[in-house]
Amino acid sequence: MKKPIKLNNLKENTKESIEKITEEALKEISLDEDLEKNIQILEKIFQHCDDVNKKTLHIEGNKKGIIFFLSGITDEKSIVNFIINPLLKNEGVVLEKIKGNPRYIEEYLLVNHSVEKISDLYGGVIGVLEGKALLLIDGYSTGYTIEVREYPTRDVQEPITQTLVRGPREGFTEGIKDNLALIRKRIKTPDLKIEKKEIGHLTKTSVAICYIQNLVDPKVLEEVKVRLDKIKIDAILDSSTIEQLIEDSSFSPFPQIGNTERPDAAVSALIEGRVCIVVDGSPFVLIVPQVLVDMLHITEDYYERFYFSTAIRLLRYLAFGLSLLGPSLYVAITTFHHEMIPTKLLVSIAAARQGIPFPAFLEALMMEIAFEALREAGVRLPKPIGQAVSIVGALVIGEAAVQAGLVSQIMVIVVAGTGIASFTVPAFNIGIAIRLLKIPILLLSSVLGLFGVSIAVIAISIHLSTLRSFGVPYLSPIAPLTLQDNKDVILRGPVWWINQRPTYIAKNNVVKLKSGGEMKPQKPQAEEEKDVQKTS
Repeated sequence: MKKPIKLNNLKENTKESIEKITEEALKEISLDEDLEKNIQILEKIFQHCDDVNKKTLHIEGNKKGIIFFLSGITDEKSIVNFIINPLLKNEGVVLEKIKGNPRYIEEYLLVNHSVEKISDLYGGVIGVLEGKALLLIDGYSTGYTIEVREYPTRDVQEPITQTLVRGPREGFTEGIKDNLALIRKRIKTPDLKIEKKEIGHLTKTSVAICYIQNLVDPKVLEEVKVRLDKIKIDAILDSSTIEQLIEDSSFSPFPQIGNTERPDAAVSALIEGRVCIVVDGSPFVLIVPQVLVDMLHITEDYYERFYFSTAIRLLRYLAFGLSLLGPSLYVAITTFHHEMIPTKLLVSIAAARQGIPFPAFLEALMMEIAFEALREAGVRLPKPIGQAVSIVGALVIGEAAVQAGLVSQIMVIVVAGTGIASFTVPAFNIGIAIRLLKIPILLLSSVLGLFGVSIAVIAISIHLSTLRSFGVPYLSPIAPLTLQDNKDVILRGPVWWINQRPTYIAKNNVVKLKSGGEMKPQKPQAEEEKDVQKTS
């Protein structure tokens, strides 16, 4: 390890030498006892950075100090109350105290804030850019960075993309401290570990790895850390960038990493033994590993009674298949397999298609493209206008297309039905995969009929069976089949029945309920007394 270079060894008096100092060189340059030399090079580094402010202090008459801070993300009242005022009030003794005890400032003087001692220019520059205040005093080769950050943040609000009828209304924000606090609020155990990293050469984005120590699979945790350490990039602006850099198969349309805006969903994943990745500046927390069935489950499934949740979950699976194969099945059957349609229905379809100039494939393709265009327009436009465009546009275009004889009424019903079905898929990223795969399946059905649909389904199944999410098979627990884990896949059993964590996720401490067996519902006391009387 190289020793820090003294400023005296630099040709700091020449303008050219200071301009050539890079960020890497700053790591090797130590602070000098001469405050003016430190100020000279810091002013050159922060040249044209008008949001970097400095405040000069005169301590004990002939001693000088200076504070550098960044306006906008620092609390200037804290700088005055907890840094400047204590220094000036103790000006007669502060320097002597520092000589006798180098930790005097952080231990006695600036006790209200987190203080870190630095000895190199790099630590001071990065501290200022992170929103800390940098304190330098003439005659001392050490400086102090004081925690005074006050980022502009959004208040905790209800999530927009993952709404619930029943359940907590809190959602993650763009601040990593707020997001970690929302997780800590729900998990009160020292086993919840949070490890922070900085990723991004320019942005130096804070990334936190969250896991519960005695539940997480050590291999998965180690793989997460290794993949994050391998990221070499200039900027991380959102968690989606990290998702694309660490997922197993980037060319697959199916997402292998989950994301959520809901703290309760993230906590539920942690309790199951998963790892959460919290990225500063993003309200979406990443969850690994993630399998296909997780994309079709929502946290509200566990807030409602299991009868209702099971029925809704079955509807969701049915809608998932319909949104993927609905138009393709219609085109295949009406084009190649008329014998499968009841006679009266076949006559109705033939009458509706009479005069339509396009084959069923082109008819379906045009309607699908129009529907996707309207959906995209509704998302991108301002909210009040977007809703009007998506609803009115669908009605007007659909009615006009039917009256013009370009499409049949039955095709409008099929495309609208599959569109509605796609909205029932809770995870937006898996919905995108369905929308992409729908077109090639439609093409195969127009050429090969149901045989083409079968080929597409088999190809997708083979692809899904080869996918992994941090080593976990993507079709778990269906393939490979685990009967114990299937208690909570298609059917949602009672809470006391689901007494184990998914074994394909949690390798240790699998049992959830530790009350001497399953927590079965208890009978009312009056019924128990009747049973005792009958027995006696």
